[in-house]
Amino acid sequence: MSVDFKRPTIGIVGGMGPYAGMDLERKVFDCVDAKSDQDYPDVLMMSLSRLIPDRSYYILHPDTENPCTGIEYCIERLSQMGATHIAIPCNTAHSPIIMNQVKKFIEINSLDICLFNIVEETHKWVKENLSERKLVLYATQGTYFSKVYQNFFDENYQIVEPDDDDKKLIWNSIYSHDYGIKTFSNPIKDQAVENLRLVTEKMMDQGYDTFIMGCTEIPLAMGRLKMPIVKIDPAKILAQALIKAVCPEKLKE
Repeated sequence: MSVDFKRPTIGIVGGMGPYAGMDLERKVFDCVDAKSDQDYPDVLMMSLSRLIPDRSYYILHPDTENPCTGIEYCIERLSQMGATHIAIPCNTAHSPIIMNQVKKFIEINSLDICLFNIVEETHKWVKENLSERKLVLYATQGTYFSKVYQNFFDENYQIVEPDDDDKKLIWNSIYSHDYGIKTFSNPIKDQAVENLRLVTEKMMDQGYDTFIMGCTEIPLAMGRLKMPIVKIDPAKILAQALIKAVCPEKLKE
């Protein structure tokens, strides 16, 4: 049996945070209709958190090091290893102040890759699958500040942001050193889930029922919420888009 060493290959720029990268890789494999190990697509992941400063911190303090440098290094390495379709499982990294530099790097260095955009893919999925036009966004300070979701969703959609106090609860669910997902990824601390539950109940009381989990760490906690809501998972949508591009015949229905 001959082996095809040159085939479309998924590359994942992990480390933002580490469990978010692992979560995307798991969701990629979950999307595949496979009967054996050999049925799965080739996947490469690099998790080099030490090279990629916090994205929100940079957006709020643009005189510091741009995370694009570490992201670009990972993309180039993944390309050298054979990745053809590359994804970055971090919503905040898709803010223009970061992503525009990454795109320039790819163009200047003539990297023969397809770079997927998690926010763009989420927008496509919502247009194709949902009729709801009012979408509550749970995200980091950097994503809120840069309006990255508002930049992709046109005037037909209303991206609803929680109030400042509730944004702080969401932020603490992600970043708190006492219980945040970045510090306690496995197992998730109950308080991280409880914060999200409190904000979600408040938004439901205001009549909202559709939520974008716009930070790739939020699904790690919000998946535990048993509430009558629609939870949009950009990482899962991104995983499906990668499989559609690399091996569409193996995408699970």
